[in-house]
Amino acid sequence: MTAQPDERPAPPPAVLDDGGVYLPASVAFTLWKPLRDLLARHRADGGHIHPEVAAALDALRASAYAHMCDPEQDKRTSRDDPDRTDLVTTGELAGRLGVTGFHVRRLAAAAGITRVAHGRWAPEDADRLAELRRTR
Repeated sequence: MTAQPDERPAPPPAVLDDGGVYLPASVAFTLWKPLRDLLARHRADGGHIHPEVAAALDALRASAYAHMCDPEQDKRTSRDDPDRTDLVTTGELAGRLGVTGFHVRRLAAAAGITRVAHGRWAPEDADRLAELRRTR
């Protein structure tokens, strides 16, 4: 008889002692996508996003894509986002920019852009890096 891996469910969402909030990675995408769209409309209307709000949205995005890239299929949320199978690899982005993968990471760090998962970039971030590269 083989032992089954310990598969404890993720803790439920909770308010932390310091007033912050814990959210399991499995809900990050469901929350991130409408918030991203809402904030994009707010920006398009000339609104300003406070840095801490932008940082929270980036944290949700990073959590969502890290969860989606989890090799354990039953934990993936990609079925919730069929149009997001277009993540760009570091190699693809390097080819597009005409630089090495190491340089892609340096350019992204300088622009404050982070990967959504190991070796994977959101297409809008790849477009932003390409735009920054063209204007320099």
